[in-house]
Amino acid sequence: MPNPTIQAPPEAEAGALAAARTFGAALKASPEFSALLAADQAISVDPQAEAAITAFDRLQQQFRAEITMGVLTETQRAELDRCQRAMYAVPTVAAYVAATEAFGAVCRDTAAIVTAEIGIDFAANSRSGGCCG
Repeated sequence: MPNPTIQAPPEAEAGALAAARTFGAALKASPEFSALLAADQAISVDPQAEAAITAFDRLQQQFRAEITMGVLTETQRAELDRCQRAMYAVPTVAAYVAATEAFGAVCRDTAAIVTAEIGIDFAANSRSGGCCG
């Protein structure tokens, strides 16, 4: 049974849900989100990007045990770094990474604002299930 001392009145919950919908719509309308969608679309139809990503993923899988155990050799690390640089050199991949970073910055800024308003670390609680799940 939920603790009645921490239950919000129904009208407060409805207000919070309405504010969350408004917030979600504003976030979705941001130029950073639009750029992320465009970059995602571009990368999904670029065969050069697909090949570079697949090559990097395969190499990571090949070295998974060494990476996990922290015993990657210098030669393996160099090969992995070379493959990653090649992947990031593909224009659509670079654009996707930049768009992801820009949208991530918006999300971090947003989390800081929400944290200041509610008085708890919103991002940390959202990741862990915290107060909301």
